[in-house]
Amino acid sequence: MTAEPIRPLQQHPRAQRLLRRPAAAWRTPAQRRLLLALGWALLAALTFARIAEDFLTNDPLARWDVEYARWLAGERTSAGIDAFRIVTFFGGPTVIFVIGAVVSILLYRRGLRRDAALIPLVLVGAQLLNLVLKLAFHRPRPEVAFVHLETYSFPSGHAMMSAALYGTLAYLAWCRIRSRRGQSLLLLATSAFVALICFSRLYLGMHYLSDVLAGAAGGVFWLALSVAVVTRAQAVGRT
Repeated sequence: MTAEPIRPLQQHPRAQRLLRRPAAAWRTPAQRRLLLALGWALLAALTFARIAEDFLTNDPLARWDVEYARWLAGERTSAGIDAFRIVTFFGGPTVIFVIGAVVSILLYRRGLRRDAALIPLVLVGAQLLNLVLKLAFHRPRPEVAFVHLETYSFPSGHAMMSAALYGTLAYLAWCRIRSRRGQSLLLLATSAFVALICFSRLYLGMHYLSDVLAGAAGGVFWLALSVAVVTRAQAVGRT
């Protein structure tokens, strides 16, 4: 009894179609943008979930939060407070929405309607997401806060909105920069600026470390999800 010879892949149309799907999904810039955006959204969601789990179960990160906040409060100086109050100003909701509105109007007037629509989608969605999450976790502010606020602490609104706005502006600029070096520098500068705003919230005692990490993750999640939605809507509109 002889073994049946293995038939070449060409004789299996279904297998060919299955193998071609990943390549086809990566064929055009819009398809690549959609897949990358969904990948970033998934990664950010998993990061947020991990941080939230540590907070809810009082894992080491949550316990270290308090110790780090107390230590950093003891290191505060008048000059440092003045400097970081300026930095944190650029993550405040008023500044975030003013910058977003100005850039969105400019883009709309230039005929870039998709890009103009992306900014309010990201900012309004991120703001609503932050409010819902704050109410869901209702974590009090640190006792060492420079200025005591009545709002909840987790996740940080400054961190989420900064990641959302400046991440959106970086994404729009990144799409227009052709050199890899320029794109890398833009990504590095944006990340550093958002990180500085996040640290300003820690220095001023307004948030715990897990607050700003979760906030940044939430901002990236909503930005990536918004990019995916806009990209998909544009693709559907062309068909």
